[in-house]
Amino acid sequence: MSHQGIKILEVEKGSAAEKAGLIPGERVLEADGHEITDELALRFYLADETVDLLVRRADGRHEHLNVDLSEGETLGIRVEEFKTRTCNNACLFCFVDQLPARVRPTLRIKDDDYRLSFLHGNYITLTNLNAKDIARIIELRLSPLYVSVHAIEPDLRTRILGRKKKDDLTGKIARLTDHRIRLHAQIVVMPGINDGKHLEKTVADLHGFYPGLQSVAVVPVGLSDHGFPRKRLKPVTPAYCRKTVRLIAPWQERFRKKNDETFVYLADEFYIQGGIPLPSSEHYDDFAQIEDGVGMVRAFLDAFEIQRKHRKKPCNALRGTLVTGKLFYPFLRNCIDRFNRKFGSHLEVCSAKNTFLGKNITVAGLLSGQDIQSALRGKRLGNFVIIPQDALSATDEILLDDLSLCDLSVSLGKPVYSSGRTVREFFELLFKLAK
Repeated sequence: MSHQGIKILEVEKGSAAEKAGLIPGERVLEADGHEITDELALRFYLADETVDLLVRRADGRHEHLNVDLSEGETLGIRVEEFKTRTCNNACLFCFVDQLPARVRPTLRIKDDDYRLSFLHGNYITLTNLNAKDIARIIELRLSPLYVSVHAIEPDLRTRILGRKKKDDLTGKIARLTDHRIRLHAQIVVMPGINDGKHLEKTVADLHGFYPGLQSVAVVPVGLSDHGFPRKRLKPVTPAYCRKTVRLIAPWQERFRKKNDETFVYLADEFYIQGGIPLPSSEHYDDFAQIEDGVGMVRAFLDAFEIQRKHRKKPCNALRGTLVTGKLFYPFLRNCIDRFNRKFGSHLEVCSAKNTFLGKNITVAGLLSGQDIQSALRGKRLGNFVIIPQDALSATDEILLDDLSLCDLSVSLGKPVYSSGRTVREFFELLFKLAK
């Protein structure tokens, strides 16, 4: 037997794994005769009430264990992370190539892993998937997946991805959707490259895979002040944003009439930079690509108003400072003004200029620690500072330039908190600070 299985790092007390005699350091090789190569395979093959695990003990012995999961409990182990599959492309706009020298190391990993797409919504190009990979996705029912398309025309897509050979994008999409793997597509629009008639063809051809391919997100290319992309690509301007909204609006109306869904959605940045009002919540249907900045502001505004209306006045008035990026600043300031009027609080909102990546980067999620420090220097901060959750890494809450919340607290002389993953968490933080 050549495969290594996955290593057990922790076993929960009282869990099915502990009852079966599993201990940290051992490796799970098979489940009901199926090879276990990562956590996804283990999850899938633990669906039955009982499972036969082939385990390699610490002394090298192989042993079969019958594990009882009949009470609906999980196995109760934490296993090693799988090795991330990296990107084999050289995209014209690659954001990793636009990063300055001092960024947290994990940002330099160019992932293109279908497992991360399923688990966390990361976008993948499908270029590194072979027939075996696709068969595994179908077998394990890894759905939905998020796919970076950018262009449907093979020659243009090859150019954008920086590849030497064309890839069978439509063939892979067809096989996945034919087997009921739901897909969401992303198009990063670059002025003069994949817009106009190219964008129209890409969206139209992708709609041919509907409803298996459920949505298309159109997002503007982001250009930092670093790397080669800024030298070969044109920036997105307010006029270009307005042009793009006007181009896509009729398509959206047509799709809604035909399928009762918008299907192709524009990133918030197109509306905000173009000075165009945001669509209503109904426009975004189930907000399938909200993590890509599609409908994020609308969802925040609606959730904020619900929380503001239903909350009672806190015991004490709040005095503190909230930091955000240039793009979201007017929306957050307006929300906080209404919050202050209702609850008698004294919260200030500060817009931080992105000097770490560049002035064209205006989203809150790409603010660095030094950007926040510069924006707040010399200001009266009140009793605390709140920064965007999206600017922090998911695992250890580190900013782009490797500064932590603790580092900011020390430098600013005030406790610094993250805003939370949801508007509800944001309000819960505020009311906790008011006690």
